Amino acid sequence: MEGPVSSAVVAMDLKGMKDGDVAGFSAFNGDSGILSVVKEGKEKFIVFSTNEVSLDSKTKAITGVKKEEKKRIPLNSDKVFLRIDANFNLGKDLADFYYSTDQKNWTEMAKDYKMIFDYRRFFMGSKFAVFNYATKNTGGFVDVDFFRINETGK
Repeated sequence: MEGPVSSAVVAMDLKGMKDGDVAGFSAFNGDSGILSVVKEGKEKFIVFSTNEVSLDSKTKAITGVKKEEKKRIPLNSDKVFLRIDANFNLGKDLADFYYSTDQKNWTEMAKDYKMIFDYRRFFMGSKFAVFNYATKNTGGFVDVDFFRINETGK
């Protein structure tokens, strides 16, 4: 992610998802804000969740991940646009998460998610991350139609 302000959108075609598949877009770091499409049976959901990684203070080995689902909405479309707006201005380090089915009308899933930059844990800042994985059976897929980033604060 670039500062002081940036916004990115990923477009996904979800027709190839199978039951148990998860695909999405994240403000990724040791603590991550995650906007996902989850396929459960024949239904799809947009989910905002957080992951907080715990590390051993000496070895930096991961000792646990606290996962928390914050919001879930049914999705009745095979096309989705996921957007993250990031603000790295002094004292901010915030991300807002949205989804759309038409790139015109955006639904807010999370506002002011606090991105953590902690050099004692991971010496890196938050990154945009596009992902897709299976939780039940392999063979599902999503088509990423585009990923676009706009540095709006320069």
